[in-house]
Amino acid sequence: MTDTNKPPINVLFVCTGNICRSPMAEGLFRHHVRDRFDIQVESAGLSAFDGEPPSPHAVQVMSEIGVDISGQRSRLLDSWLIDQSDYIFVMTRTHQSAIGRMRPTAAEKTFLVKEFLGSSDSPDVADPIGFGISTYRSCRDEIAAALPSLLEFIEKTRSADETI
Repeated sequence: MTDTNKPPINVLFVCTGNICRSPMAEGLFRHHVRDRFDIQVESAGLSAFDGEPPSPHAVQVMSEIGVDISGQRSRLLDSWLIDQSDYIFVMTRTHQSAIGRMRPTAAEKTFLVKEFLGSSDSPDVADPIGFGISTYRSCRDEIAAALPSLLEFIEKTRSADETI
């Protein structure tokens, strides 16, 4: 149950072109929180061309697990979107640094997708663009594995903010 009088939590996923990783993350997280009306999920790219559909491989691997991202369209990350977001989850340390340069005040709300997993071979989610379908599946699964830890982090920090 959610309090409908509270403003929604705005979650943003960021990658480079907003056609592979961040659309998959948006679709997966949206599906993960589908019964939560207090969370809004979006995605954007640091070098995106507005209005592009997700890559065909991304659409395919998401449809394999019952998540439709075919209607999503890419958008370029801008300062307004950064400011509107409560939590920004990025795919790589390079993305994190770029957002910090765009909006230094956003550093405190910008995190790696895999940051809260505890242990990982690499803190980054590699870009599958240009690779085969199995690479997209691996990327999807890597992002999906991180989502419960992101939601737990959001809930903990949101609860802490409300008690202050």
